[in-house]
Amino acid sequence: MAQKHLFMSVILIVIVISRISGYRTCRGRVGDCLGDSRPNCLEKGGQPYFQCTPKQQRCEDAWLFTCSYPNRLTCHDGKTYCDCFCLLQQGIKQGPGEKPNLRRPRAG
Repeated sequence: MAQKHLFMSVILIVIVISRISGYRTCRGRVGDCLGDSRPNCLEKGGQPYFQCTPKQQRCEDAWLFTCSYPNRLTCHDGKTYCDCFCLLQQGIKQGPGEKPNLRRPRAG
């Protein structure tokens, strides 16, 4: 009985580690993109997204309009791969009852 529990525990640990490492980094997906492209991964709301993008393109360019307020896009450029995330902005200070100003300044 103890061996069965140990075996099941090991299986669960392997599943969790493989999911975390697969979703958290594109490093392991370098072979998925051909030629002058590299893997570009995004995690948004716990969901993974993937695409191949040109190596000379900034990582952020592929996901510019993906994250919505109050989240912001942040990327790690690994040169051969990109890891991007929609993260909650830090340092937003609002007074009680204030709503954020979402209007863009007028172009003069």
